Amino acid sequence: MSERPSDDQRNSATFAALAMLLLISAGILGLVAFVLPQVLWMVVIAIGLGLSVVLHYFIWGRWLTAMLRDEENSQQQKPSEKSHHE
Repeated sequence: MSERPSDDQRNSATFAALAMLLLISAGILGLVAFVLPQVLWMVVIAIGLGLSVVLHYFIWGRWLTAMLRDEENSQQQKPSEKSHHE
């Protein structure tokens, strides 16, 4: 029986596949941009929208994660305080 690849091997294989996909996509986009220069502006706008979504996700995600962590910590402290006072 063959052994399962480790997490590092799977992560590196995934990264390599994504890098190749990005390179191939950039090459195809470059060829299309030679024929239709307007396509480049559409890509710039799409990248700008995508970056705004990523920025929004990280800002709200970090804020919400911290808020939920604080709420969970306060809820964990409440039962221990009740049992301590009784």
